[in-house]
Amino acid sequence: MLGVIGDVVQDIVVWTEEEVRHATDTKSQISMTRGGSAANVAAFAGRRHPTRFIGCVGNDIGGHVVEQELASHGVDVRLQRRGDTGMIVVIIDRAGERDMFPSRGASGLLGPVDQRWLQDLRILHITGYSLQDEPAASSVIAAARTVKSAGGKISFDVSSTGMIDLYGLEAFVDLMADLEPDYISANQAESAMLSLADEHGPGPRLEHVGGVLLARAGKKPTRIMRGRDVLAAVPVQPAEVVRDLTGAGDAFNAGFLTAILGETSPEPDLVAAVEAAHALARRVLAHAGASEGDDTLSPD
Repeated sequence: MLGVIGDVVQDIVVWTEEEVRHATDTKSQISMTRGGSAANVAAFAGRRHPTRFIGCVGNDIGGHVVEQELASHGVDVRLQRRGDTGMIVVIIDRAGERDMFPSRGASGLLGPVDQRWLQDLRILHITGYSLQDEPAASSVIAAARTVKSAGGKISFDVSSTGMIDLYGLEAFVDLMADLEPDYISANQAESAMLSLADEHGPGPRLEHVGGVLLARAGKKPTRIMRGRDVLAAVPVQPAEVVRDLTGAGDAFNAGFLTAILGETSPEPDLVAAVEAAHALARRVLAHAGASEGDDTLSPD
């Protein structure tokens, strides 16, 4: 089973249909979707492989809605409840770029995880976003160490350069090295900031951190690296429709991890897994929010 732990919120997605008209009305379309990088990965993965999501929501209607929505994707949902369910307002311009206004709420209140929730996980996926607040950061790190010590693997999504700044560059690198992730997912800016990779190849810190780096670069090929080696550069097929960038990186991670878990070979085909990741990300790009097009939220 794939485990995903971390943030879950409601996304209020505002897709503008004209230039923003300050201090008056701007024509737009608005939808509410499940959000949070970790929850997005779980929702995309749940349709493709047995998946468990571990997180924290409020004992409110928002928490009820996101729980039911995740379960509708086949996800085994394990939630703690305290505080208020988090919310993010995402404003999408006509080019598909995003401005985000997050209120993490209960996502940052995740406490120590019930050990039974971690017992049958082959891979646990964690995100840098989950390291922003306590007690969630300590709880996620402890869960990762538990899975690793039991013989499972760890997938780590760096999440954002802002997250690295907030945590502290050296502390962030040291934490990654301590967790020994088997797979690291990072975009071009994140890889460069952490000195994991640059435009020429692996960076000086990749050996220190260890694991396989999936160095995403937008429309450029995704490079698969380990240590000092570039194992492959997987071309990115152009997306026919780009409506919204929200959730594309999460879809990439879900596609990659479920492809890895779906293999029977002890040495997974990393190139084929990245191709599956690209295909799912293209699907998500065509829809508003972190969605494959049929998972808009509405209260029961």
